[in-house]
Amino acid sequence: MEKSMQSLKDRMKDVQPIEGDEDFFPNDSTIVRYLKSRDWNVDEAEKMLRNTIEFRRRTNVIDIDCRWCHERPGFHTMRQVGFDESGRPVIYSNFRQAATHRYSAEDSITHVSYIIENAKLTMKPGISTWVFVVDCSGMSLPLCNPKLGYGVTQTLADHYPERLGMVICLNHNTVFHAVWKAIKVFVHRNTASKVNLVRSMSKVKELFHEYFSDELTNWLLDEIKLNKKGPLCDSQQRFWERPAKKGSHDPRGCPSYVAEYVDNYLEKKETSNQRVHRPFPTMIDSLSGKCCKVQSNSSRDEASLSDVSGTSSDCELDSDKADDIEIPDEFKIDNSAVKQISVS
Repeated sequence: MEKSMQSLKDRMKDVQPIEGDEDFFPNDSTIVRYLKSRDWNVDEAEKMLRNTIEFRRRTNVIDIDCRWCHERPGFHTMRQVGFDESGRPVIYSNFRQAATHRYSAEDSITHVSYIIENAKLTMKPGISTWVFVVDCSGMSLPLCNPKLGYGVTQTLADHYPERLGMVICLNHNTVFHAVWKAIKVFVHRNTASKVNLVRSMSKVKELFHEYFSDELTNWLLDEIKLNKKGPLCDSQQRFWERPAKKGSHDPRGCPSYVAEYVDNYLEKKETSNQRVHRPFPTMIDSLSGKCCKVQSNSSRDEASLSDVSGTSSDCELDSDKADDIEIPDEFKIDNSAVKQISVS
């Protein structure tokens, strides 16, 4: 291990660190993650690390922003909402809250990069991974499809190896299974093993209580319930705003996260000499009084209360029904796509 680390360090001596991004490279934890993701093959780890450094230099990813969320509030819904019991950032998303009918690889990769780069700033020493909670209520192919999913997962695998702690998918239906079936063949088996498909609320609660505090568990259960109801109430549609009624559910995140990282963001930004965690982009606009006018999205109100997702039954959805879903060509993964050989 130490010999491989030193070998990779020696090979990377000609690479200039990115100003302001020294925490990434040179850094022993980065060296270890890239070696581990390539099964300690120094040649492959070097190639991968060089590509990531070029990616980070080209995109200036540490300061990346999501213009889509600034231009159309609620365009994306993925946001950090707290931490699990181990201190890992917990990132939540829900399709019904989205203020758009369609995502692209460009806007999705940009937003995911923004969220995880800022999540890193909340991670205590010794914490290196994060947790995603994906609420599939309101999911449609234009919002989540094999081509889009492949683009996002490939970016994470190529440039954020050994960072994925766990994914919890809930309220999933046959559309999700069709998408996952198409993507899964390209995903490294170790990455796929971190994806938990949970359907019944009893199993959701069991998993939440196993990994999350009571505070975060209660927040997630309330958020999921409110986002399942139709039509969405105004506070859930405008999930980036502080609730009007004191003591009511705050869709921005669990109380401890909001208190430390959202409500005092502007003060921290002005007084800190270091980079500070930036919460969801539209939350910043709301705090600054710069939020654009909200554009309505009728699809938020079209979710049927008889939707097969979110059942209270312990019976899992028959994934074989995914074969009956026809994926339009525009949403299919390109023939040139390659399988991931790294572990997220």
